[in-house]
Amino acid sequence: MSTSTVSVHDVVALVHLAGRTDVCDRAELTAGVDASERLMAWAEAQRLRFVAAMDADDALGALTGKYRSSTSEAKRTAKRAETAERSPEFSDALACGKVTAAHLDRLGESLARLEPGQRQQMLERTPKLVELASNATAGEFELVLRDEERALGREAGVDRLEQQRRDVRLRSWTDRATGMPTYKLTLDPVTGVKFNHAIQAVAEVLFHSDPLPDCPTDAEERIAFIRAHALLQLTDGKGCVKPGRPEMLVVVDATAPDRPPSIDWGLPVEIPRAVLDDLAGAADITTVVVRNGVVLHAPGRLDLGRTTRLANRAQRRALRGLYRTCMVPGCSTHFDHCQIHHIHWWERGGRTDLANLGPVCNRHHHLIHDGGWIIRLGPHREITVVTPDGVTRGPPPKSQSR
Repeated sequence: MSTSTVSVHDVVALVHLAGRTDVCDRAELTAGVDASERLMAWAEAQRLRFVAAMDADDALGALTGKYRSSTSEAKRTAKRAETAERSPEFSDALACGKVTAAHLDRLGESLARLEPGQRQQMLERTPKLVELASNATAGEFELVLRDEERALGREAGVDRLEQQRRDVRLRSWTDRATGMPTYKLTLDPVTGVKFNHAIQAVAEVLFHSDPLPDCPTDAEERIAFIRAHALLQLTDGKGCVKPGRPEMLVVVDATAPDRPPSIDWGLPVEIPRAVLDDLAGAADITTVVVRNGVVLHAPGRLDLGRTTRLANRAQRRALRGLYRTCMVPGCSTHFDHCQIHHIHWWERGGRTDLANLGPVCNRHHHLIHDGGWIIRLGPHREITVVTPDGVTRGPPPKSQSR
């Protein structure tokens, strides 16, 4: 082991702690976790170096054979090794524990989305990207990469969209382990916007209605269960959403009048600007004006008081103008996969007014309602999150706000 990447002190401390059965001091436990994470990162960097040096078939055979990785896991490791080989700076950062394998995966996914010339430009930026990644979660780093992609001017997406339309597929099979019919639907981004709009609208109603029979208690499984039943309701005609026009949200930031408005189609997908003119003719276009966390203009009723628990479409639209993701700092779950949460809970007399609402992912929604987390908002939506152990999180990063 190189002492430039793994401290001998860390190794000795970890071996010492691992050999004890009476470790209960919080500082010792934290030190053990930290040392373990650094060692695992170093080991992963070495593994990727060896995989990259192997023939592709040999690497897949080794991973799926002796070490019993699934084929998909082996392919993911091979892709990660390829990314590490392309970007030695990231490989070194992984060996030092500055970044994680998940950061490397996000970089690989970003490179795959780029054209060859733009891919090389992205790789030339890796020293800067390593610095950004070392101070961000993998989810936050993905947002950074998306911004970098846009900065590279990835506008030549018309051909890609046409290819995506040709690649629309619905596949089905029976899962051997469960005996259940399973479907995989692949859509182009434009069709995906319409499809997701319909699913989300029905799921939002089901989420706030009486629990569905057999609904799981696990937070993530529950939302997947609800979305599945939302799709079933749409297919049998019981859904509350009429198929039709998607909505294009134009967000104007009044604090930066010279900045072009941002376009939000409701999904974290790239839609070429050259296609927007055609899409605009088939969409409902709505403008939301925001400034310093406050909505200055948005159509529709934004304050419903105690007349209804569900946020209406106008409120969701206004909140989309403020947030791209879950409002909890550091969470990268896209807005369209969040529930609208009452800051002052509805059950405790909270009102369905815009100032009392915010998008929260299912995991954080569970932590707020069942895990003792407390969320407070300032006059400009400055967010304070207090966890049961007293840890306080500050405002979201600028990259998360519109």
